[in-house]
Amino acid sequence: MFISSVNHSIRMRIRFVIRKVRTNSAGVCPLNCRITIDGQKATEFATGAAVDPKKWDSKFQKVKGASQAAIDLNRRIDIIKTELEGVYLSARSRGLRLSANEIKDIYTGKKELACSFVKMTTLYLEELKIKNRSIVTVNRYKRCFLYLNQYLGKDMNVASLEKRHVSGFWRWLKEKGYHNDYCNKIVQACIGLFRFGMREGYVERSPFAGVSLEWKKELDTTCLSKEELGLLENYPWSDKLQRVVDSFLFMCHTGLHIGDYIEIGEDSCYTYNEKQFMKVKRIKTGVEAIFPLDNFAVSLINKYGGCDKMPKISGQKSNDYLKVIAEAVGITKNLTNKIARKTFTDICLNEYGFSDEVVSTMLGHTSTRQIKHYGSIKEKRILKEWSDKVDVA
Repeated sequence: MFISSVNHSIRMRIRFVIRKVRTNSAGVCPLNCRITIDGQKATEFATGAAVDPKKWDSKFQKVKGASQAAIDLNRRIDIIKTELEGVYLSARSRGLRLSANEIKDIYTGKKELACSFVKMTTLYLEELKIKNRSIVTVNRYKRCFLYLNQYLGKDMNVASLEKRHVSGFWRWLKEKGYHNDYCNKIVQACIGLFRFGMREGYVERSPFAGVSLEWKKELDTTCLSKEELGLLENYPWSDKLQRVVDSFLFMCHTGLHIGDYIEIGEDSCYTYNEKQFMKVKRIKTGVEAIFPLDNFAVSLINKYGGCDKMPKISGQKSNDYLKVIAEAVGITKNLTNKIARKTFTDICLNEYGFSDEVVSTMLGHTSTRQIKHYGSIKEKRILKEWSDKVDVA
């Protein structure tokens, strides 16, 4: 029996056993290997070797005799011992305390000794795609994992992440100015990632285990005013930035999400009752968003020669450009593509006085409950509805 000991409290035992009941017509039976760590045994695995039961010495764990076959088989047994010991010692040197079954799985190729953070996130994102999660959802998860990778500063072994990394990551997010609930969503995505890692055997434990999230239910309905929209429309932009501004303004006038805007094509536009309409099946939910096109939106479509020829820029890249654009015209708000959708909602609710049901349909929502995340009723709408019924002082 082979014993490997890194310290006095943790020991690995390796023992080879034969299965006489499976002796074949040639008179040999399979030689299996059994690993035990701290009294916990792994399921036996086949070594691929066969032994004559009469020549097997169970006490000394070797084949009796001086024949070449016996020498080769004993050498093979020694190699297996050495390789198993290598896996065990390598894991211990990295601070990993693996079970007997995990050692066996690593040796037999069913599991890797170490899995990097980037590799585990890649595998998790691939699983989300296989489960037909929308590209918007997959990209949102990807963005959350990029935050954690940026905080870590390097591609770490996932098994080496600890509680201190989680608490440090939370502080790092808050220092970057993100809202409490947005930080929670990022952490939630990471919790799901490590649950996947535990299920697939890449980590034994999750550093996010036991994390309690406090939701403040913050609603960020930041939007642009008519004056700020005018600044964007009238500024003399370069050709590159003009395309970014036009796509942003188009979303302000249609309420499209950046992911849905990128997918619009020639068949997205149609005529109803002699009016221009657009119908878009949302990538995230599969729900159709239906809305008429105002004169400004139609003018942009005509400018580029059709819906399918509108400037299409990825969300992250356009957000980077929007920061430059905001600074150029003196807009102090954190200008992102999300603000376009919120601006559309604000105009519909407070300028035009549309009902929640109509706004929900145009946004592609299945209920009116989501509107509160995109816009809120303001004094102008309240005053208008009062003025229709009550004399206001």
